[in-house]
Amino acid sequence: MTQLHSLLGRPGTRTPHRTARPAATVLAEIRPAADGDLRGAACKGADTDLFYPDPEEMGPEAAEWAERRAKMICAGCPVKLMCLANALKRREPTGIFGGTNERERYSLRRRAERARYREAAGGGRS
Repeated sequence: MTQLHSLLGRPGTRTPHRTARPAATVLAEIRPAADGDLRGAACKGADTDLFYPDPEEMGPEAAEWAERRAKMICAGCPVKLMCLANALKRREPTGIFGGTNERERYSLRRRAERARYREAAGGGRS
């Protein structure tokens, strides 16, 4: 492989699969802080009105736009799943967390509860 890279004019490396930083370092960076803040979140510094759209206060079109914009921010967030898990655990009643709104989180909770019920009853999907 090194010879092939030399022929192509690229420097060879013995371990091209290794990252510059160990994986444990990356995982430590996205652990929640004691105050519940998720370090590395894409929403840090963003306008909180985007994540808590109120149709009565800002109008239905503006609230829909704010929700879509918040979900776009969440889409590329490295801690999206941790944020969603925290919101589900805390049963957040409003706002956009982990790319979901309150209706979507309610649906996820219900689906999980039904799956646990089926599992406990000894049944399951085949």
